[in-house]
Amino acid sequence: MTTAIEAAAELFPWSDPEFQQNPYPWYDRARAAGPVHQTDEHTYVLTRYDDVMHYAKLPVMSIREADWVNPNPWEAFENTVLSKDPPEHAKSRRLFSRWFTPKLIKEWIEYTRESTEEVLSSYKRGTPIDAHWDFGVVPTHITMARVLDLPAGDPEPLFWALWDAMLIQATDPAPGTREVSVKGLNYMFNRTEELLREKIEKPGNGLADAFIQAYHDGTITWREVLENVVLFYMSGAPNPAVLIGAGFEVFAQHPEIMREYRDKPEIRERVVNEIARLTPVELILTRFPTEDIEIHGVKIPAGSRIKFPVGAVNRDPDAFPNPDEFDYNRPLDASRNLTFGLGTHACAGQAIARAEVTEILTMISERFDSVEMLAEPELVRTDRLVAYKTLPVALR
Repeated sequence: MTTAIEAAAELFPWSDPEFQQNPYPWYDRARAAGPVHQTDEHTYVLTRYDDVMHYAKLPVMSIREADWVNPNPWEAFENTVLSKDPPEHAKSRRLFSRWFTPKLIKEWIEYTRESTEEVLSSYKRGTPIDAHWDFGVVPTHITMARVLDLPAGDPEPLFWALWDAMLIQATDPAPGTREVSVKGLNYMFNRTEELLREKIEKPGNGLADAFIQAYHDGTITWREVLENVVLFYMSGAPNPAVLIGAGFEVFAQHPEIMREYRDKPEIRERVVNEIARLTPVELILTRFPTEDIEIHGVKIPAGSRIKFPVGAVNRDPDAFPNPDEFDYNRPLDASRNLTFGLGTHACAGQAIARAEVTEILTMISERFDSVEMLAEPELVRTDRLVAYKTLPVALR
């Protein structure tokens, strides 16, 4: 006889490739079945928009894993905002927040524009190009390297090292994943340490220099410098690159949206927001309540793991009518979504990521009449994250 927990677990087959490719039918069934699902001894899943927007922001919801969770190589970032709760989180965020003000972001986007212009200057209209790498990864990586004042180098090994490192965050990692993750982390940390040592010898005026100065002032440790610079240098491209790639797909599938995006600058923010809603990059938010909590009559003990699937929340029909449709006319004040997180742990780089996506899609829409997909995009997925591998297009 199937137990309630076993039945709930069947709603979320996290490791099933079919689920990872298209989890939305499962999410629809789970949402219809109830607001809270216990899928194992420690894990609960919430899928409804209103619930997640309320409960995920409660002060008792900690980002730090409970003691029962097996040690994770991702603890390499324990001294960053990824692993800190308030009030320590605010202290860590102050180390870099002044570098991402609206005024400075306008300056940083000039780097995005310049690097995109360099790609376009050698592009022949109508010929194949990999939109993911050439417009998604390269300009955004160069932008973050300039913010840090570090050499851009070749972004490809950095991109895949981060992907490998994050594989361990899957719900049920395949055998050998831990070793792959550790190798990716070692590459990221070793390469960044080399760049930081070089920078000490030849200082500049970037964010990496600010971290180093804080170390010399005794404000932070060298480990904090390293973890924070790794976080920015290695992750400056992957997340915006997914949204940029999704934007190219939208332009290819909906030529009228590409024209409207070009002709109506006032809609660009809403178009980018709708791209983000339909194309989350990190697919699950996880929290661990520090106190017992009750949600819709379900008592959840302190230290439990609560999963908030981003795709389920972003496509809740009670919040987003016709949730699978691309509709940029949804009012911004009524279309908040989980793609960049929420509350204290909302993505620290979301403002620059949104600006990069907006700028690159603007340049494409203003230079070309259409985007043609030359083959099906190739993506890599786990239940936890997704990335493009290739996105072959022709710009006409």
